[in-house]
Amino acid sequence: MIPDFIKRHKKLAIVAAFLITAVLSVFVYNFLTKKPPYEIIETAKVSYSDLENIVVETGIIKPQVGAMIKIGARATGEILQMLVQVGDPVKKNQLIAKIDDRDIAKDIEELRISLGKAKSSLNKIVVTYPQKIREAEQDLISKRAKLKITSLDMQRKETLLQKGYLAQNDFDKSAADFAQAEADVKKNEETVSRQKNELLDDRKMQEAEIASIKSNIEKNQIKLSYTNIVSPIDGVVSEIQGQAGETVVTGLQVANLVTVMIPDKLEMWIYVDESDIGAIKKGLECLYTVDTYPDKVFKGIINRIDPHPFVKDNIVYYQAIVNISPEDAKTVRPEMTTHVRIITQKKSHVLTVPNAAVKFENGKYTAYKIRNGGKVEKTPVKTGIKGEDKTEVLTGLAEGDEVAVKLVINIRDKANDKAGDAGGKHK
Repeated sequence: MIPDFIKRHKKLAIVAAFLITAVLSVFVYNFLTKKPPYEIIETAKVSYSDLENIVVETGIIKPQVGAMIKIGARATGEILQMLVQVGDPVKKNQLIAKIDDRDIAKDIEELRISLGKAKSSLNKIVVTYPQKIREAEQDLISKRAKLKITSLDMQRKETLLQKGYLAQNDFDKSAADFAQAEADVKKNEETVSRQKNELLDDRKMQEAEIASIKSNIEKNQIKLSYTNIVSPIDGVVSEIQGQAGETVVTGLQVANLVTVMIPDKLEMWIYVDESDIGAIKKGLECLYTVDTYPDKVFKGIINRIDPHPFVKDNIVYYQAIVNISPEDAKTVRPEMTTHVRIITQKKSHVLTVPNAAVKFENGKYTAYKIRNGGKVEKTPVKTGIKGEDKTEVLTGLAEGDEVAVKLVINIRDKANDKAGDAGGKHK
Protein backbone atom coordinates (compact mmCIF):
# COMPACT_ATOMS: atom_id res chain seq x y z
CA MET A 1 0.00 0.00 0.00
CA ILE A 2 2.70 2.51 0.97
CA PRO A 3 4.80 2.13 -2.15
CA ASP A 4 1.76 2.67 -4.44
CA PHE A 5 0.81 5.90 -2.57
CA ILE A 6 4.38 7.22 -2.88
CA LYS A 7 4.46 6.44 -6.57
CA ARG A 8 1.21 8.33 -7.22
CA HIS A 9 2.29 11.50 -5.32
CA LYS A 10 5.68 11.42 -6.97
CA LYS A 11 3.99 11.80 -10.40
CA LEU A 12 1.90 14.71 -9.17
CA ALA A 13 4.97 16.44 -7.83
CA ILE A 14 6.75 16.11 -11.19
CA VAL A 15 3.74 17.62 -13.07
CA ALA A 16 3.48 20.47 -10.55
CA ALA A 17 7.20 21.24 -10.86
CA PHE A 18 6.90 21.32 -14.68
CA LEU A 19 3.97 23.76 -14.58
CA ILE A 20 5.74 26.06 -12.12
CA THR A 21 8.84 26.05 -14.33
CA ALA A 22 6.77 26.96 -17.45
CA VAL A 23 4.98 29.85 -15.73
CA LEU A 24 8.27 31.23 -14.41
CA SER A 25 9.80 30.97 -17.91
CA VAL A 26 6.94 32.93 -19.49
CA PHE A 27 7.13 35.60 -16.77
CA VAL A 28 10.91 35.96 -17.15
CA TYR A 29 10.58 36.14 -20.97
CA ASN A 30 7.90 38.85 -20.82
CA PHE A 31 9.91 40.83 -18.27
CA LEU A 32 13.08 40.66 -20.34
CA THR A 33 11.37 41.45 -23.70
CA LYS A 34 8.98 44.20 -22.48
CA LYS A 35 8.81 47.12 -25.02
CA PRO A 36 8.50 50.79 -24.06
CA PRO A 37 5.05 52.42 -24.77
CA TYR A 38 6.50 54.74 -27.44
CA GLU A 39 9.26 54.32 -29.99
CA ILE A 40 10.46 57.72 -31.29
CA ILE A 41 11.53 57.72 -34.94
CA GLU A 42 11.83 61.46 -35.71
CA THR A 43 11.60 64.66 -33.64
CA ALA A 44 11.48 68.42 -34.23
CA LYS A 45 11.76 71.62 -32.23
CA VAL A 46 8.91 74.07 -31.71
CA SER A 47 10.00 77.37 -33.31
CA TYR A 48 8.79 80.70 -34.65
CA SER A 49 8.39 81.15 -38.42
CA ASP A 50 6.30 82.82 -41.11
CA LEU A 51 3.31 80.78 -42.24
CA GLU A 52 0.94 80.70 -45.19
CA ASN A 53 -2.37 78.86 -45.16
CA ILE A 54 -2.63 76.99 -48.47
CA VAL A 55 -5.66 75.43 -50.16
CA VAL A 56 -4.68 72.92 -52.84
CA GLU A 57 -7.05 72.50 -55.79
CA THR A 58 -7.07 71.42 -59.45
CA GLY A 59 -7.82 73.66 -62.41
CA ILE A 60 -7.85 73.85 -66.19
CA ILE A 61 -6.72 76.47 -68.74
CA LYS A 62 -9.50 77.93 -70.89
CA PRO A 63 -9.79 80.81 -73.41
CA GLN A 64 -11.39 83.94 -72.00
CA VAL A 65 -14.92 84.85 -73.06
CA GLY A 66 -14.68 86.33 -76.56
CA ALA A 67 -11.12 85.07 -77.08
CA MET A 68 -12.22 82.02 -79.08
CA ILE A 69 -14.67 82.47 -81.96
CA LYS A 70 -16.19 79.64 -83.96
CA ILE A 71 -16.79 81.11 -87.40
CA GLY A 72 -19.70 79.52 -89.23
CA ALA A 73 -21.36 79.71 -92.62
CA ARG A 74 -24.89 81.10 -93.04
CA ALA A 75 -24.89 80.44 -96.77
CA THR A 76 -25.61 77.09 -98.39
CA GLY A 77 -23.25 76.00 -101.14
CA GLU A 78 -19.92 74.50 -102.07
CA ILE A 79 -16.74 75.76 -100.41
CA LEU A 80 -14.77 77.15 -103.33
CA GLN A 81 -11.69 78.20 -101.34
CA MET A 82 -10.30 77.61 -97.86
CA LEU A 83 -7.67 80.32 -97.56
CA VAL A 84 -6.12 79.49 -94.14
CA GLN A 85 -4.53 76.58 -92.30
CA VAL A 86 -4.34 75.72 -88.62
CA GLY A 87 -1.78 77.97 -86.96
CA ASP A 88 -2.10 80.82 -89.47
CA PRO A 89 -2.39 84.32 -87.98
CA VAL A 90 -5.41 86.27 -89.23
CA LYS A 91 -6.56 89.88 -89.02
CA LYS A 92 -10.04 91.24 -88.35
CA ASN A 93 -12.21 91.21 -91.54
CA GLN A 94 -9.64 89.06 -93.38
CA LEU A 95 -11.22 86.68 -95.94
CA ILE A 96 -10.58 83.11 -94.80
CA ALA A 97 -12.99 81.08 -96.96
CA LYS A 98 -15.21 81.52 -100.02
CA ILE A 99 -18.55 79.76 -100.69
CA ASP A 100 -20.18 79.45 -104.15
CA ASP A 101 -22.29 82.60 -104.71
CA ARG A 102 -23.55 82.14 -108.28
CA ASP A 103 -27.21 81.54 -107.40
CA ILE A 104 -27.39 84.60 -105.17
CA ALA A 105 -25.52 86.75 -107.74
CA LYS A 106 -28.02 85.64 -110.41
CA ASP A 107 -30.95 86.60 -108.17
CA ILE A 108 -29.43 90.03 -107.59
CA GLU A 109 -28.93 90.53 -111.34
CA GLU A 110 -32.59 89.70 -112.04
CA LEU A 111 -33.75 92.01 -109.27
CA ARG A 112 -31.68 94.85 -110.70
CA ILE A 113 -33.32 94.34 -114.11
CA SER A 114 -36.74 94.49 -112.42
CA LEU A 115 -35.61 97.61 -110.58
CA GLY A 116 -34.69 99.26 -113.86
CA LYS A 117 -38.10 98.46 -115.33
CA ALA A 118 -39.85 99.78 -112.23
CA LYS A 119 -37.86 103.02 -112.37
CA SER A 120 -38.67 103.39 -116.06
CA SER A 121 -42.36 102.97 -115.30
CA LEU A 122 -42.16 105.52 -112.52
CA ASN A 123 -40.40 107.95 -114.83
CA LYS A 124 -43.13 107.45 -117.42
CA ILE A 125 -45.77 108.17 -114.82
CA VAL A 126 -43.94 111.24 -113.59
CA VAL A 127 -43.59 112.61 -117.16
CA THR A 128 -46.89 111.50 -118.72
CA TYR A 129 -49.45 112.28 -116.07
CA PRO A 130 -48.48 115.93 -115.50
CA GLN A 131 -48.75 116.47 -119.27
CA LYS A 132 -52.20 114.92 -119.34
CA ILE A 133 -53.21 116.98 -116.32
CA ARG A 134 -51.96 120.17 -117.98
CA GLU A 135 -53.89 119.36 -121.15
CA ALA A 136 -57.03 118.64 -119.15
CA GLU A 137 -56.59 121.86 -117.19
CA GLN A 138 -56.21 123.85 -120.47
CA ASP A 139 -59.32 122.19 -121.80
CA LEU A 140 -61.10 123.06 -118.56
CA ILE A 141 -60.14 126.72 -118.97
CA SER A 142 -61.60 126.67 -122.47
CA LYS A 143 -64.77 124.99 -121.27
CA ARG A 144 -65.19 127.52 -118.47
CA ALA A 145 -64.77 130.38 -120.95
CA LYS A 146 -67.41 128.85 -123.18
CA LEU A 147 -69.65 128.40 -120.15
CA LYS A 148 -69.29 132.10 -119.35
CA ILE A 149 -70.16 133.11 -122.93
CA THR A 150 -73.19 130.86 -123.05
CA SER A 151 -74.29 132.15 -119.66
CA LEU A 152 -74.14 135.78 -120.88
CA ASP A 153 -75.85 134.86 -124.12
CA MET A 154 -78.65 133.10 -122.26
CA GLN A 155 -79.12 136.05 -119.91
CA ARG A 156 -79.33 138.51 -122.84
CA LYS A 157 -81.81 136.37 -124.75
CA GLU A 158 -83.88 135.88 -121.61
CA THR A 159 -84.23 139.71 -121.41
CA LEU A 160 -85.20 139.93 -125.08
CA LEU A 161 -87.65 137.07 -124.63
CA GLN A 162 -89.32 138.86 -121.76
CA LYS A 163 -89.68 142.03 -123.89
CA GLY A 164 -91.07 140.04 -126.79
CA TYR A 165 -88.17 140.72 -129.09
CA LEU A 166 -86.99 137.04 -129.27
CA ALA A 167 -88.67 133.82 -130.20
CA GLN A 168 -88.90 131.06 -127.59
CA ASN A 169 -86.95 128.63 -129.77
CA ASP A 170 -83.97 130.92 -129.87
CA PHE A 171 -83.98 131.21 -126.09
CA ASP A 172 -84.32 127.46 -125.66
CA LYS A 173 -81.33 126.88 -127.93
CA SER A 174 -79.25 129.37 -125.89
CA ALA A 175 -80.30 127.64 -122.64
CA ALA A 176 -79.36 124.27 -124.09
CA ASP A 177 -75.92 125.60 -125.09
CA PHE A 178 -75.44 126.89 -121.53
CA ALA A 179 -76.45 123.56 -120.01
CA GLN A 180 -74.05 121.70 -122.33
CA ALA A 181 -71.21 124.06 -121.49
CA GLU A 182 -71.90 123.65 -117.77
CA ALA A 183 -71.85 119.85 -118.14
CA ASP A 184 -68.58 120.01 -120.09
CA VAL A 185 -66.95 122.09 -117.32
CA LYS A 186 -68.06 119.63 -114.66
CA LYS A 187 -66.79 116.70 -116.72
CA ASN A 188 -63.40 118.37 -117.25
CA GLU A 189 -63.11 119.19 -113.55
CA GLU A 190 -63.71 115.51 -112.72
CA THR A 191 -61.13 114.50 -115.35
CA VAL A 192 -58.48 116.79 -113.87
CA SER A 193 -59.22 115.57 -110.33
CA ARG A 194 -59.14 111.91 -111.44
CA GLN A 195 -55.86 112.30 -113.27
CA LYS A 196 -54.28 114.00 -110.29
CA ASN A 197 -55.42 111.14 -108.01
CA GLU A 198 -54.24 108.56 -110.51
CA LEU A 199 -50.86 110.27 -110.63
CA LEU A 200 -50.53 110.07 -106.85
CA ASP A 201 -51.78 106.47 -106.66
CA ASP A 202 -49.70 105.14 -109.56
CA ARG A 203 -46.65 107.00 -108.32
CA LYS A 204 -47.03 105.62 -104.80
CA MET A 205 -47.60 102.09 -106.15
CA GLN A 206 -44.56 102.26 -108.39
CA GLU A 207 -42.39 103.78 -105.63
CA ALA A 208 -43.51 100.97 -103.33
CA GLU A 209 -42.55 98.43 -106.00
CA ILE A 210 -39.14 100.05 -106.36
CA ALA A 211 -38.65 100.06 -102.57
CA SER A 212 -39.60 96.37 -102.42
CA ILE A 213 -37.14 95.46 -105.16
CA LYS A 214 -34.39 97.49 -103.47
CA SER A 215 -35.14 95.73 -100.18
CA ASN A 216 -34.86 92.33 -101.88
CA ILE A 217 -31.58 93.41 -103.48
CA GLU A 218 -30.23 94.44 -100.07
CA LYS A 219 -31.33 91.13 -98.54
CA ASN A 220 -29.63 89.19 -101.31
CA GLN A 221 -26.52 91.35 -100.98
CA ILE A 222 -26.44 90.42 -97.30
CA LYS A 223 -26.82 86.76 -98.29
CA LEU A 224 -24.06 87.30 -100.81
CA SER A 225 -21.82 88.62 -98.03
CA TYR A 226 -22.39 85.35 -96.16
CA THR A 227 -20.48 83.57 -98.92
CA ASN A 228 -17.37 85.52 -97.87
CA ILE A 229 -16.21 83.99 -94.57
CA VAL A 230 -14.14 86.59 -92.70
CA SER A 231 -12.47 86.63 -89.30
CA PRO A 232 -14.24 88.86 -86.74
CA ILE A 233 -11.10 89.23 -84.61
CA ASP A 234 -7.31 89.33 -84.78
CA GLY A 235 -6.02 85.92 -83.76
CA VAL A 236 -4.69 82.53 -84.79
CA VAL A 237 -6.57 79.72 -86.55
CA SER A 238 -6.89 76.89 -84.02
CA GLU A 239 -9.26 74.55 -85.85
CA ILE A 240 -10.64 73.97 -89.37
CA GLN A 241 -13.75 71.87 -89.95
CA GLY A 242 -14.33 72.41 -93.67
CA GLN A 243 -12.29 72.02 -96.82
CA ALA A 244 -12.56 73.25 -100.41
CA GLY A 245 -14.98 71.09 -102.40
CA GLU A 246 -17.24 70.27 -99.44
CA THR A 247 -20.85 71.45 -99.47
CA VAL A 248 -22.17 73.51 -96.60
CA VAL A 249 -25.87 73.13 -95.80
CA THR A 250 -27.23 75.62 -93.30
CA GLY A 251 -30.25 74.80 -91.18
CA LEU A 252 -31.35 75.40 -87.62
CA GLN A 253 -27.69 75.51 -86.57
CA VAL A 254 -24.85 77.43 -88.19
CA ALA A 255 -22.24 75.18 -89.77
CA ASN A 256 -18.89 75.90 -88.09
CA LEU A 257 -15.97 76.06 -90.50
CA VAL A 258 -13.03 77.75 -88.75
CA THR A 259 -12.15 78.49 -85.12
CA VAL A 260 -10.00 81.54 -84.39
CA MET A 261 -8.62 82.34 -80.96
CA ILE A 262 -6.60 85.11 -79.36
CA PRO A 263 -3.70 83.10 -77.90
CA ASP A 264 -2.73 85.56 -75.17
CA LYS A 265 -6.24 85.86 -73.67
CA LEU A 266 -6.48 82.83 -71.39
CA GLU A 267 -7.95 82.19 -67.97
CA MET A 268 -7.82 79.38 -65.43
CA TRP A 269 -10.88 77.68 -64.00
CA ILE A 270 -10.10 76.43 -60.48
CA TYR A 271 -12.42 73.71 -59.18
CA VAL A 272 -12.83 74.57 -55.50
CA ASP A 273 -14.35 71.93 -53.23
CA GLU A 274 -17.42 73.11 -51.30
CA SER A 275 -15.55 72.48 -48.03
CA ASP A 276 -12.86 75.02 -49.09
CA ILE A 277 -14.97 77.66 -50.83
CA GLY A 278 -15.57 79.58 -47.58
CA ALA A 279 -11.89 80.54 -47.45
CA ILE A 280 -11.66 81.55 -51.12
CA LYS A 281 -12.41 85.13 -52.18
CA LYS A 282 -11.63 87.59 -54.94
CA GLY A 283 -8.11 89.04 -54.84
CA LEU A 284 -6.35 86.03 -53.26
CA GLU A 285 -2.97 85.10 -54.68
CA CYS A 286 -2.45 81.64 -56.12
CA LEU A 287 0.49 79.66 -57.46
CA TYR A 288 0.06 76.95 -60.06
CA THR A 289 1.99 74.50 -62.21
CA VAL A 290 1.22 72.43 -65.30
CA ASP A 291 2.34 68.88 -65.95
CA THR A 292 4.50 69.74 -68.95
CA TYR A 293 6.50 72.32 -66.92
CA PRO A 294 6.51 70.84 -63.39
CA ASP A 295 9.40 73.03 -62.19
CA LYS A 296 7.94 76.33 -63.42
CA VAL A 297 5.61 78.10 -60.98
CA PHE A 298 3.08 80.57 -62.37
CA LYS A 299 1.34 83.29 -60.35
CA GLY A 300 -2.16 84.71 -60.57
CA ILE A 301 -4.92 86.53 -58.72
CA ILE A 302 -8.49 85.27 -58.34
CA ASN A 303 -10.68 87.64 -60.37
CA ARG A 304 -14.08 86.22 -59.56
CA ILE A 305 -15.94 83.24 -58.11
CA ASP A 306 -18.86 81.95 -60.16
CA PRO A 307 -21.99 81.56 -58.01
CA HIS A 308 -23.37 78.54 -59.85
CA PRO A 309 -22.03 75.19 -58.58
CA PHE A 310 -21.59 71.96 -60.48
CA VAL A 311 -21.52 68.38 -59.21
CA LYS A 312 -18.96 65.79 -60.24
CA ASP A 313 -18.76 62.31 -58.67
CA ASN A 314 -21.26 63.46 -56.00
CA ILE A 315 -18.90 66.28 -54.95
CA VAL A 316 -19.98 69.92 -55.18
CA TYR A 317 -17.47 72.32 -56.74
CA TYR A 318 -17.39 76.06 -57.40
CA GLN A 319 -15.31 77.76 -60.09
CA ALA A 320 -12.78 80.42 -59.16
CA ILE A 321 -11.49 82.29 -62.22
CA VAL A 322 -7.92 83.58 -62.65
CA ASN A 323 -6.90 85.69 -65.66
CA ILE A 324 -3.59 84.52 -67.08
CA SER A 325 -1.06 87.21 -67.96
CA PRO A 326 -0.08 87.57 -71.65
CA GLU A 327 3.47 86.56 -70.71
CA ASP A 328 2.34 83.30 -69.06
CA ALA A 329 -0.10 82.70 -71.94
CA LYS A 330 2.93 82.24 -74.20
CA THR A 331 3.78 79.11 -72.20
CA VAL A 332 0.52 77.48 -71.12
CA ARG A 333 -2.14 76.31 -73.54
CA PRO A 334 -5.91 75.74 -73.46
CA GLU A 335 -7.18 72.55 -71.76
CA MET A 336 -3.96 72.04 -69.76
CA THR A 337 -4.55 70.71 -66.24
CA THR A 338 -3.20 72.94 -63.47
CA HIS A 339 -2.20 72.14 -59.90
CA VAL A 340 -3.11 75.17 -57.83
CA ARG A 341 -2.12 76.40 -54.38
CA ILE A 342 -4.29 79.25 -53.15
CA ILE A 343 -2.81 81.36 -50.34
CA THR A 344 -5.81 82.13 -48.12
CA GLN A 345 -3.95 83.61 -45.13
CA LYS A 346 -0.47 84.79 -44.14
CA LYS A 347 1.04 85.18 -40.66
CA SER A 348 4.50 86.33 -39.58
CA HIS A 349 6.54 85.10 -36.60
CA VAL A 350 4.11 82.56 -35.18
CA LEU A 351 4.85 79.44 -33.12
CA THR A 352 4.93 76.39 -35.42
CA VAL A 353 5.58 72.66 -35.54
CA PRO A 354 5.77 70.29 -38.51
CA ASN A 355 2.34 69.19 -39.69
CA ALA A 356 3.07 65.56 -38.84
CA ALA A 357 3.74 66.48 -35.20
CA VAL A 358 0.07 67.33 -34.65
CA LYS A 359 -2.17 64.27 -34.26
CA PHE A 360 -5.96 64.21 -34.24
CA GLU A 361 -7.08 61.74 -31.61
CA ASN A 362 -10.50 61.29 -30.04
CA GLY A 363 -11.76 64.57 -31.53
CA LYS A 364 -8.83 66.64 -30.23
CA TYR A 365 -5.46 67.82 -31.53
CA THR A 366 -2.53 66.28 -29.67
CA ALA A 367 1.25 66.50 -29.69
CA TYR A 368 3.75 64.09 -28.13
CA LYS A 369 6.25 66.19 -26.18
CA ILE A 370 9.59 64.66 -25.24
CA ARG A 371 10.77 65.39 -21.71
CA ASN A 372 14.27 65.11 -20.29
CA GLY A 373 15.38 61.49 -20.19
CA GLY A 374 13.37 60.59 -23.26
CA LYS A 375 10.02 60.38 -21.51
CA VAL A 376 7.11 61.05 -23.89
CA GLU A 377 4.19 63.15 -22.69
CA LYS A 378 0.90 63.31 -24.58
CA THR A 379 -0.05 67.02 -24.68
CA PRO A 380 -3.33 68.62 -25.94
CA VAL A 381 -2.71 71.58 -28.28
CA LYS A 382 -4.80 74.27 -29.91
CA THR A 383 -3.85 75.00 -33.52
CA GLY A 384 -4.21 77.99 -35.85
CA ILE A 385 -3.62 78.08 -39.60
CA LYS A 386 -2.00 75.17 -41.41
CA GLY A 387 0.62 75.63 -44.10
CA GLU A 388 2.12 73.15 -46.53
CA ASP A 389 4.78 71.98 -44.04
CA LYS A 390 4.00 73.55 -40.67
CA THR A 391 1.04 74.18 -38.38
CA GLU A 392 0.55 77.16 -36.08
CA VAL A 393 0.37 76.25 -32.37
CA LEU A 394 -1.70 78.59 -30.21
CA THR A 395 -1.53 76.76 -26.84
CA GLY A 396 0.03 73.64 -25.35
CA LEU A 397 3.64 74.06 -26.50
CA ALA A 398 6.42 76.60 -26.09
CA GLU A 399 9.39 77.62 -28.20
CA GLY A 400 12.20 75.09 -27.93
CA ASP A 401 9.98 72.16 -26.91
CA GLU A 402 10.91 68.91 -28.61
CA VAL A 403 8.01 66.96 -30.12
CA ALA A 404 7.73 63.63 -31.88
CA VAL A 405 7.12 63.92 -35.62
CA LYS A 406 7.14 60.17 -36.24
CA LEU A 407 6.61 57.56 -33.52
CA VAL A 408 5.27 54.07 -32.96
CA ILE A 409 2.76 53.42 -30.18
CA ASN A 410 3.27 49.89 -28.84
CA ILE A 411 0.04 48.06 -28.01
CA ARG A 412 0.35 45.98 -24.81
CA ASP A 413 -3.15 44.85 -23.95
CA LYS A 414 -6.49 44.17 -25.52
CA ALA A 415 -7.92 47.40 -24.16
CA ASN A 416 -5.46 49.34 -26.34
CA ASP A 417 -5.97 47.09 -29.35
CA LYS A 418 -8.74 49.22 -30.89
CA ALA A 419 -6.84 52.44 -30.18
CA GLY A 420 -3.83 50.88 -31.90
CA ASP A 421 -5.92 50.06 -34.94
CA ALA A 422 -7.14 53.66 -35.06
CA GLY A 423 -3.77 55.28 -34.28
CA GLY A 424 -1.17 52.58 -34.91
CA LYS A 425 1.96 54.10 -36.32
CA HIS A 426 2.08 57.93 -36.40
CA LYS A 427 4.28 59.46 -39.03
